[in-house]
Amino acid sequence: MDGLSSLLLPSQKPLFSQHMLTLSEDPALAMAFSVARRAAAVPLLLVNGTYRKTVRSYLDSSILQYQLQRVNDHTSLKGGHAHSRSTLEIPIFWLISGDPLLIDKHYQAKALSNMVVVVQSEASSWESHLQCNGRSLLWDLRSPVKAAMASVAEHLAGLLPLHLVYSVAHESAIEDWTWSVGCNPFSVTSQGWLLSQFQSDTIARSYMITALEESIQAVNSGIHLLRLERTNKKTFKLFQSRERELMNKYKYVVSLWRRLSNVAGETRYGDAMRFLHTLEEATSSFVREVNATVGVLHPIHCTKERKVKVEVDMTTIPAFIIVLILLYAVLRPRAPKPKIN
Repeated sequence: MDGLSSLLLPSQKPLFSQHMLTLSEDPALAMAFSVARRAAAVPLLLVNGTYRKTVRSYLDSSILQYQLQRVNDHTSLKGGHAHSRSTLEIPIFWLISGDPLLIDKHYQAKALSNMVVVVQSEASSWESHLQCNGRSLLWDLRSPVKAAMASVAEHLAGLLPLHLVYSVAHESAIEDWTWSVGCNPFSVTSQGWLLSQFQSDTIARSYMITALEESIQAVNSGIHLLRLERTNKKTFKLFQSRERELMNKYKYVVSLWRRLSNVAGETRYGDAMRFLHTLEEATSSFVREVNATVGVLHPIHCTKERKVKVEVDMTTIPAFIIVLILLYAVLRPRAPKPKIN
């Protein structure tokens, strides 16, 4: 629980919804794991510099993700707390196997785009492909908690292992084991599974960037809707009556953007996180005001004025006179004729 608390912000609390499934009783789920299971010969570098071929059983994460998504389309695998925007659900599929089993040949856990997959086996001292100080690093496959914590942090906030750095020369990520330090889940040479303060700050920055991006996109979408509205003399006064409220809400959102940026620049991430809910409410208020304004303007745009235009030229007046004479001749009252027997 201590390791999990390091993933959470002060305003967050964990909720768990556990479902124990037996593959023998769920054919669809058993098929998903059996299709994703693979075996491969993996070269293992020994301490003396020689190689040894080992055969490893593993799960292909991309195939497993696809198969689990198909199972979810027919049978919902979501938890009981996934119906609220304020709840961030992280599906974790924890597979318990008797034989040594890994994910993508080398991992005990893997963060995917919409889930985290963890495998647990019976081997308590598994020789990994990593070495430190002239000795092979041994993994306890019975307790993949450290790997699970790292994968959840990666899925939650995009945290990456410490030895992965960006190379400007290669324009891609490379491995630099100089930075694989500390006692945390992302340091492969240690057994710790508590996040450091730096990593907690990184999670907070990820939340702030996501909130800012969503707010900016929502405000820009609202402005785009207003730009699509045509202006004319009938809608101008109506829009002018709502302009002040629109501008006030817009300026309030922009002020929150600036305050959040200033507080984050001072590395006061705890204070910055308190603005996120206020920013979300202010953004929603601006969007509602935009939709209300557009809804008021639409009936005016949809109303069409029909005007009958009569063109008068030199032939129009004589034509009217002739029509009037004919109507008089047809409709004028006639004198009664006497009846003679």
